[in-house]
Amino acid sequence: MPINSIHILLVDDDNVDIMAFKRAIKQSSIASTIADFNYADEALESLTLAQYDCAFIDYQLPGIDGLELLKRIKIKKPELPVCVLTSQGDEKLAVQMMKHGAHDYLTKDEVTPENLRKVFHSINRHLNLKREKLAAEKLAKEKDDFIKKISLSSPNLIYVNDLENGSNAFYSEQSARVLGYTREELENLGNALFNEIVDPADLPNFIAHHKKIRHSNNDQQVFEHEFKLRHKKGHFIWFYSYETAFKRNNNGKVSQVLGNAIDITERRKFEQQLLDAKRYAENAAVTKADFLSNMSHEIRTPMNAIIGLTNLLLKEKNNPETEENLKAIKYSADNLLVLVNDILDFSKIEAGKLKLESIEFNVHEMIQLLHTTYNSKAQEKGLHFSYLIEKQVPKILIGDPFRLNQILVNIIGNAIKFTNKGTIQFSLNLKSIESKKALIEFSITDSGIGMTENQLKNIFESFEQASVNTSRKYGGTGLGLSISRQLAQLKGGEIKVESQKGIGSTFTLLLPYKVGTEKFQKAPTKIDANNTHLFENCKVLIAEDEPFNQLVIGQILKQWNVKTTIVENGKLALEKLETYDFDIVLLDIQMPELDGFETVKAIRNLKTSKSAIPVVALTADVLQETKNKIIEMGFNKHVSKPINENVLKQTIAELLVAVN
Repeated sequence: MPINSIHILLVDDDNVDIMAFKRAIKQSSIASTIADFNYADEALESLTLAQYDCAFIDYQLPGIDGLELLKRIKIKKPELPVCVLTSQGDEKLAVQMMKHGAHDYLTKDEVTPENLRKVFHSINRHLNLKREKLAAEKLAKEKDDFIKKISLSSPNLIYVNDLENGSNAFYSEQSARVLGYTREELENLGNALFNEIVDPADLPNFIAHHKKIRHSNNDQQVFEHEFKLRHKKGHFIWFYSYETAFKRNNNGKVSQVLGNAIDITERRKFEQQLLDAKRYAENAAVTKADFLSNMSHEIRTPMNAIIGLTNLLLKEKNNPETEENLKAIKYSADNLLVLVNDILDFSKIEAGKLKLESIEFNVHEMIQLLHTTYNSKAQEKGLHFSYLIEKQVPKILIGDPFRLNQILVNIIGNAIKFTNKGTIQFSLNLKSIESKKALIEFSITDSGIGMTENQLKNIFESFEQASVNTSRKYGGTGLGLSISRQLAQLKGGEIKVESQKGIGSTFTLLLPYKVGTEKFQKAPTKIDANNTHLFENCKVLIAEDEPFNQLVIGQILKQWNVKTTIVENGKLALEKLETYDFDIVLLDIQMPELDGFETVKAIRNLKTSKSAIPVVALTADVLQETKNKIIEMGFNKHVSKPINENVLKQTIAELLVAVN
């Protein structure tokens, strides 16, 4: 971790030693500024005029010795790390200085670039920890009283632990106060102190930490340790300590360790509060996603009946007024379905439950199909819709074609919706390619109503539209572009927009893709579902508990002369299947008695050839997890509700051909 620039207070009456210290600092490459003084009074006065990150003081000073100076510094600046410089090493002196708040001590012959780097590393960690602590305390307003107490006294606990005897050789008055004991109470505990204040569950952690120090060969090495101690009242207090070898035995092993610990209980509490808040937010997002998923299912179930029956009625001969009313119902139902899908996608993204596919697809064919699909809608409004694919764009990409299609459908749909005359231009360009990784640009430009600069600022925000008038005139929820942007970001890309009011807009989608192989095989040619011979003598067993859905599916299949048997649940379906022969089984996923998953499992476990009968899942749940489970549980295919007649017909046709 790099050491930041440090402002140092240096107090030494020997100018030669001052020069030696500055030289060592310079050689250590530590970014610093040094204010040096020969006399203690000058140094103390400077503390009121300047801010220092740390102080180095000589023990032997004229007038006031180093110990007295340390005490006065700690009165003025209790948080300031102070290191003591001595001509000779003296353990008693070290203990005395540390007892009064010294951060560290060095003999003057140890003032080398390497040792200074270690000391400043320790000081820097100390300062960083202090900053984190102060930041946490500032955010926790209810801890004002605690902050005031901290500011009035040093938070440091100074101690010497005897590693051989498992006892405490020295502890500061602060140690007793923080743990809720009097000094006499701690002394009476004696060697039992360690067992009294340390949680037995933490003993392995302490043993491993002390073992590491005991076998250290470097007396200047600083060991950091986070631990908790039991307060007299029973609760635990968290500390962060800096420890170093203090005394060695005759075998050279560390026998005593000198420690300087800081109370970080409040920081730990604050961190836990943040974790709890994060966990609560994540759980809330998941709960909301589950609720919206269930809501989607409940809405899709009646929607299946509304859309299905409307489509069936539109195929009949109706008077003009009835025909117009039916089209209005279908238009409204389709819009409601788009809204449900948008809300569900939005909730899945928020909850982190949306997963992207990674498969090969032909992007050229996708663009051509999109143009074919939307060109008729553009022509209905008198718009010219054109597209251009740059030759350099690879045909085969690896990614999620379904989510790409969702983004492009949204942008193209908006372009047609908000353009009353003129053109819409769609271009596909290669921005860069390297090591089979391509950056592809999809650009859609329209001559529509455009947007102002203020409207552009919020265009990608959830539930936002250019204006209230836009929502009233053109409809929509304001979720489409928000979902598109989040999908692009999930894919590692971005969406940008340029627009001028009354002139038009250009949406640019940049997405990275791996380049696929030209050996990529197209999907097999679809079976001709319009071949009426396919459905001759076809018998289908349907398990669906909703009466209106039974009516819709039955009438759809009746159009194709399919013979149907309809039951209310999976249990009845198994009874029918054991008694009669069928070509295909259609199972609703959510049913009483026996749901779709349990039913298909029972079918696959049959001891007869009927265990291999094609089974199609009918589901109003469009979550990817549900789709994956459908295949895992043994279904051959699935059809989403509201049921699309063409999809259902194609699905049944493919299964009939596969079986035959």
